[in-house]
Amino acid sequence: MGRGTRRFISAAAVAVALAVPSVATADLPARVAPDSPMCVVRSAPPKVGISEVSRKRVSDRLLELHLHSDAMQNTQPVYVLLPKGYDASGATRYPVLYLLHGALGSYTDWIDNGAEKTIGDRPYIVVMPDDGRDGSYSDWYGILPGSTDPIPSWETYHLSELVPFVDRSFRTIADRSHRFIAGLSSGGGGATKYAAARPGLFGAVGSFSGAVDTDLEYPQYHAISEATWATTLIPGYGPDGHCTWGDPVTQRVVWRDNTATPMAENLEGTPLFLASGDGDPGTYDASAPYTDPVEYEVWQMNQALVKELDSAGIPHTDYFYGPGHHAWPYWIRDLQHFLAWLDPRVGKPVPRPGAFSYHTARDEFGAWGWSFRTHRDV
Repeated sequence: MGRGTRRFISAAAVAVALAVPSVATADLPARVAPDSPMCVVRSAPPKVGISEVSRKRVSDRLLELHLHSDAMQNTQPVYVLLPKGYDASGATRYPVLYLLHGALGSYTDWIDNGAEKTIGDRPYIVVMPDDGRDGSYSDWYGILPGSTDPIPSWETYHLSELVPFVDRSFRTIADRSHRFIAGLSSGGGGATKYAAARPGLFGAVGSFSGAVDTDLEYPQYHAISEATWATTLIPGYGPDGHCTWGDPVTQRVVWRDNTATPMAENLEGTPLFLASGDGDPGTYDASAPYTDPVEYEVWQMNQALVKELDSAGIPHTDYFYGPGHHAWPYWIRDLQHFLAWLDPRVGKPVPRPGAFSYHTARDEFGAWGWSFRTHRDV
């Protein structure tokens, strides 16, 4: 091992900090019950393997693929928008942008709401995966007893299966200076969480009204999440969401490991674009003259993330435009601003930090080309 390598390891001396909060005994309930509702907890990590089942051309540029995912144990749909004049020979290679939808949405949402026009002639391969109605961009903690559904493993599917598949199957430039991710609402939370969980995978991140701090720091979020998860009981909306991260008291470590704000230090070295309104009626809300509680909550989450980023000295670009509801006209406008911000960054070197701290509750993880396995007594 050369001297330079030793210096890097010493500098990186990986501050692996568990995402367990420091809680005084007096802060805990008198009795901490088991998970409520009881969850059948995942007993083994997800398997990894992906294969193409079918492909059809929706339009001149748009493909719809169905992929069998070993992680999800089912077949998943995904939209892929190709650049105009896409060269399948391999003579030309293209950057990739992953666009994530929000809760109660689907992989068709971005196209259905005009994203193709917004992207225009930009030479991106745009990948729009599904996350179920409320997949939360997470490998779920467990599932309710009696469910016949497999335990969802969205993060493993998206990052360990789909990203490599796209790089194998399309003419991408498979490095982080040409690979980007963005999303709206829970998809914005997913984009920032994915970048924090896998530092070095994406060269830039965009979050539009992103749910970037789901750690129950704000009392309104619990009610919002309960209402969202309740929709998963509707037939066809997927497995019940109450086991996504387990009980918020007994499994808070899992909650903290699935949202960006508690892991803000992990975002060092990744350019960030954050957009949000404050929930008051704005430009597109003339017919709804009230404060939108969802966007107000998102605003608070974004302010919490900014506070953590600033505390860690991590730069970020903010497009906090004041009045505005949680609605598509704002997210399409956010995408316009994000793309203008992203365009000059495409292909430019994105150096990794010389030293880094990494927060996680996982037994196995990777950051900036390093892989780790922990052995804990607790």
